[in-house]
Amino acid sequence: YFPGCVAHCTSEEFVHTLKLVMKSLDVEMEEIPDWNCCGATSAHVMTETLALALPLRNLVLAEKLGSKTMGIACASCYSRMKTTKVQVDADPELAKKINSTIIQEGNYQGTVDVKSMLQYCYEDIGLETIKNKVTKPLNGLKVACYYGCLLTRPKAITQFDSPEYPMSMDRIMEALGAETMEFDYKTECCGASFSISDTEIILSLSGKILEVAKESGAHLIVVACPLCQSNLDMRQPDIEKTTGKKYDIPILYLTQLMALAFGYPAADMRFNKHIVGVENA
Repeated sequence: YFPGCVAHCTSEEFVHTLKLVMKSLDVEMEEIPDWNCCGATSAHVMTETLALALPLRNLVLAEKLGSKTMGIACASCYSRMKTTKVQVDADPELAKKINSTIIQEGNYQGTVDVKSMLQYCYEDIGLETIKNKVTKPLNGLKVACYYGCLLTRPKAITQFDSPEYPMSMDRIMEALGAETMEFDYKTECCGASFSISDTEIILSLSGKILEVAKESGAHLIVVACPLCQSNLDMRQPDIEKTTGKKYDIPILYLTQLMALAFGYPAADMRFNKHIVGVENA
């Protein structure tokens, strides 16, 4: 398990509920010891060597644990780790070069697969197992599943679901008893890290996502990416001021709804960390 830098701060509620969900599913997550930042969102625009070395070191450390799969909660971390794996698997000499000059922990073997936790839940655990763990179905709840840019794209890298209209998260929500809405903006960009450097871009892009989700009739938006959650939730009051429209649409993590359906009390979901309150749903 690779937590990433945001696990202990901005997306703490994501990781907390992920651990609850994995416990219910009898999955033991072994955190990679001494892991380092994957380099998102800046290393890959600085130097190729740094962009590859940071994720590659984590892959080497994961291999030393003897695990077959590295599960990653953060979509940005997943993208950087999976991109690096695909690149060095296709070019073993590149991996050797980085190993010999930068990484001291060992040589990359290519034995660990890289999956987002959404992909792991859908492919490795499966819908039937998830459905069998439900004790409090989310009946009557209408959700818009928002995947963002990185969980399914580019297809050649992720090798998971449709890059244009994915349905894996929708199917998991349906297994929990929720109703998924027709939502054409499920893979549109929220603005990502421009939240720091150019807020206007976030207000425009995230505003369109909120607009379409509201029009779909959804009570809330479900995400599996900390940056998407932050942009759609934290910037929502600013977007409302800009558009003059009131959305009041909560942005919840996939794992929060899974944990609720598995019977954990609402007090364990840490909804108090959200800007838009869940009571609005």
